[in-house]
Amino acid sequence: MSVDKCSLVSLKPPKKDGKKKLTKADKEKLKREEAERKAQEEEEARLQAVEEEKKRKQQEKLEAAERKKLENEEKKIRKIQMAELQEILQGNRNNLQRLHDDRRKKAKWARYMRCDGSPDPTIPGEINTYINLRLEETTRTHPKLILKDIELDLSLIAELEYMLTDTPLEELTDRQVAAYKETIEELQEVIRGKLDRAVFHVLCDASTMQDPETYNLQFVIKNPEIQLCIWGNLSKNPKVKSFEFQDVGFTFDIPRVLALSDCSFQVRMTKYDHYSMYSKTFSPRLKKKEEVVPEPVEETEEKPEEEEEKKEGEEGAEEEAEADREDTEDLMAQLRKMDGGEEEEEEQDTEKKEEVEEEEEDFEDPSTPEPPEWEDFEEDDDVVDLRAYNVLGGVFSFDLMALPPQPKAVNQWTLTRLVNPPQIELMEYVAELPAPAATSAQTKDQKDTQTQEKDKRDAKPPIGVTIKLPSDVMFQEEPQVVRWDEDKKHWRLDGFSDIVYNEENRTFSFKMYKFGIMALIQETHINMPFQSWELRPRAVNKAVLSIIAAIVELDIEIENSMCCLSTSFEDPALRHLKGQMMTPADLIQSLRKAGVNVFPSEDSSKYVSIQNKHPVLESRTYEQMALTASAMAYSWSKWNQDKEADQIIFQGSEHLSDERLLEEDWTLFQAGKRQVKQLTMTEFDEVFTEESKHPGTFKSNLYHLIVDTGSEEAKDRIYNSSYEFVDCVQQLLEATKVLTYS
Repeated sequence: MSVDKCSLVSLKPPKKDGKKKLTKADKEKLKREEAERKAQEEEEARLQAVEEEKKRKQQEKLEAAERKKLENEEKKIRKIQMAELQEILQGNRNNLQRLHDDRRKKAKWARYMRCDGSPDPTIPGEINTYINLRLEETTRTHPKLILKDIELDLSLIAELEYMLTDTPLEELTDRQVAAYKETIEELQEVIRGKLDRAVFHVLCDASTMQDPETYNLQFVIKNPEIQLCIWGNLSKNPKVKSFEFQDVGFTFDIPRVLALSDCSFQVRMTKYDHYSMYSKTFSPRLKKKEEVVPEPVEETEEKPEEEEEKKEGEEGAEEEAEADREDTEDLMAQLRKMDGGEEEEEEQDTEKKEEVEEEEEDFEDPSTPEPPEWEDFEEDDDVVDLRAYNVLGGVFSFDLMALPPQPKAVNQWTLTRLVNPPQIELMEYVAELPAPAATSAQTKDQKDTQTQEKDKRDAKPPIGVTIKLPSDVMFQEEPQVVRWDEDKKHWRLDGFSDIVYNEENRTFSFKMYKFGIMALIQETHINMPFQSWELRPRAVNKAVLSIIAAIVELDIEIENSMCCLSTSFEDPALRHLKGQMMTPADLIQSLRKAGVNVFPSEDSSKYVSIQNKHPVLESRTYEQMALTASAMAYSWSKWNQDKEADQIIFQGSEHLSDERLLEEDWTLFQAGKRQVKQLTMTEFDEVFTEESKHPGTFKSNLYHLIVDTGSEEAKDRIYNSSYEFVDCVQQLLEATKVLTYS
């Protein structure tokens, strides 16, 4: 079928009318409307942001004002509380000052009224006369008389040393200190000279005092401070290989070369140490700070014409700067007017004035001292650093002396050869070092040939020595033997071999290559740092300080102004100290002398890893612990090592019975420079939190926190604590530094 074109055209759908096409004007209008809408939205957003910013600033102002108000309140409280605390502490200091001043006056008067013939070592005329008379005295040569005189000399030395440590620094002049130290040295020299004279007296009469069994001289004399032992070779018996002074526990070998010679051995053992003080490592040594010298400024001379030009230039520059400043101020003023900033500036000025008016003065803390820097030990390895080691058990001198000619009986006469000058003669003996081991048969044959040629009598082997350790000294590790170098004034480790320490029998053996002055040393800081500590009250003005150190465990009983080592301590070496009440200073000295050192020195931080804490904060904490020690127990905390220097963490608990505390009795305290808090957490929590157990309260110090939160009985105990008890506790805490050395 065919369809024509006309019919196809008629079958198309009718054409629809589309949207009216926008003109250019309409498009511009729509753009303007869209821009106005966006501008309105942006303006609304801007106004909303301005409003929110205004609200935020107002909120910040309110919070800042509230914070400022809280800070001012805390400052007021802190100022009042710290003033009250300082008044209490100052009252205690004044009472202590009067007590010690009165004690010193009474001691001085008692010294003046003493009529025992002893000189006053602080008066130059008396002590100089005494020393000169002692040096000129030649008739009192018997050892018993010498030792009796030396007891007085030692007491005078002890008196001067006590004066140097007990007298306040402001009451002693540099000239007096130098005079006292010089007198001590002169008395020490007198003691050494008199002991030498006593030894010489014994050697000259050796034949009259010889032992009937061995036909040799065996002489021993001693007092509480000195043991003098002399062995003289009168028989010259080569079978004598060694000798033991049983009374003092000293055994030594006698080589063949000495067994056949006119020699004698002297063993002089003293409880005191008059040598270490002359070593430069005896006292702590501060590093000397280099002074920065400012470089001089060279002034150039200017001519008058140049000066006038310079002045004119400066004046012109000032005028230009002033004009620029005025223009800037006018422009800023106009901008503030446009933005309405004048009112805000006025408000800010008003707020600043109010803040200045409302600012409270805070309690003025003492200035923080600069941390000291100590000199490094720069000697060779064999020189002993006396800041790291200390001499224990005194000093012993082992000398080889020539035996002077002995008196001979001829008919009815006794002939004695005169020895001039009348003094002991030391014999030189330097032991031979052991020869290296043979490496071949040929070397061995050569060595045998050489040995045959050499006279055995001339061999000088090392001298074997065995010492019985003092019964009143506690050696907590194997001691080391040292010798005194008189030329360089220090102790040395070299010159010894074959060292053997028998802890069970308390004996110490070694071989030495030279005679001379020797001593035993032990590490000073062997017990530091401490593992734990605890201060527990027992009654009013009674407490016990327990320290578990690295090796020893100590309980120090405190009662009023005295303290002692607890009777529960088991080591026999400290039996003489148990239960003996003494001042803290005497107890510290006695324990150190007995080998138990839990009292850090000022430079001990150089040798021990410690918890660095702010020195003022640490000292304040000890003061306040001592004030509350009659009612509060304190102990160490593991969290203390994790805090910064300006925060100290420790455990505490009110304790009114004489019993051990349980773990659940303790709570944590956080002490800072401005605030002290009792925390809600315990020692055994896994995470540290600073949430206070008394929220909403501010306490600037531990004393006020304990007094305001404690029971009535605890308050009564604290108020009734004597200033002497508080001072005793504080001295022990300051001496042990338990907050930084645990």
